[in-house]
Amino acid sequence: MRRRAKRYGGIALALLAAAAGWFYFSGGFDRWRDEKSVADACDGTVAVDEVRALLGTDDVSGTTRHMALGKTAGGKDRDGSGPPVMCWLDGPGGFEQRAVVKMEWRSQAWGPHIESGRDSSSFTAMVPVPIGAGWSGMENLGGDGAKATVVLDCRNTDGPRAGDSLTLFVHSWGSRPYKEAAQRVRLARFATRTAQAAAREYGCDARFGGRVRQVGPLEYGRSKYGEAPPLAKAGGTCAGIKPGWVITRAHETAAGRAPVEDCMLIDDKGQALFRLSSYYGTFADDQRKKTQTGRELSSAKPLQTDFLVRAEAACPGSPRQAVFVADYRDYDHDPEPRRGYAREALRQFAERSAARHGCTDVKVF
Repeated sequence: MRRRAKRYGGIALALLAAAAGWFYFSGGFDRWRDEKSVADACDGTVAVDEVRALLGTDDVSGTTRHMALGKTAGGKDRDGSGPPVMCWLDGPGGFEQRAVVKMEWRSQAWGPHIESGRDSSSFTAMVPVPIGAGWSGMENLGGDGAKATVVLDCRNTDGPRAGDSLTLFVHSWGSRPYKEAAQRVRLARFATRTAQAAAREYGCDARFGGRVRQVGPLEYGRSKYGEAPPLAKAGGTCAGIKPGWVITRAHETAAGRAPVEDCMLIDDKGQALFRLSSYYGTFADDQRKKTQTGRELSSAKPLQTDFLVRAEAACPGSPRQAVFVADYRDYDHDPEPRRGYAREALRQFAERSAARHGCTDVKVF
């Protein structure tokens, strides 16, 4: 009896070993490892089904990196507050088919303009497109792909996240072209689902938006200036601004609640002379700390830039301000910018933008 039991036990072990070997050499172990790496990516906040849809493949792997000191063995801060964290999500093409996620707290932000793919000092910066559906978020082109940014204000009244906000950045490329409306929606859904999970994971009591169903076209803008529609018919970010001086047309996006908004004012020759911009939350903080030359300033000092005109507004929540600026491009045909027109245009732009964001008391300087 004992011999039979030993024989059967040996057979069972042999079968288990054979099954394990088959699982390993057939690729099953690699698939299991990759699936786990994606499920664990960015502290388990990645929306796995959404990243597969974004990259166009079920064969996805993930790598996570915590970038701050003072972490526990599991990677989080000792107080459980989470980011900054970054993860890479790769399809079969590796670097050629990738989504990169980075998160940071507004209280610890170092360069949201850079992370979102927007150069704050570039007049020709691509106009960001709001993702809508009640989210404070935007998309814009970035390199060979596109970038999405989602900002969640924390409603916490105590603890490490009181008065803070969580910003999530996604850069994705190499899957499907972002000229396709469906791919822009995939990027927005992945960003918003991941941001929602991250807020819950890290203890940020935020208000979420709904399911994104459409995102407007992403464009660099410059090639569209000559075809821009009349300013008088503007219904998006340029709505309410009156034509004047030589300004007759506008390049704009849909009006929403993007953390950065632009309106390009164009003359009758198809040249963009003014860029009106609004900055909220972490982007307003960043804009106040930098000049167009990149010189760092103390956050306690007033806004110092070489913009033509600036404005500010008071926003709800923790003490904060929105920043609005009018930038001017000199094409040598008229070296003196029309400050009076720019000032009035910025006022009209800022008041409408502030109202969408629940901000008040717009002051033009």
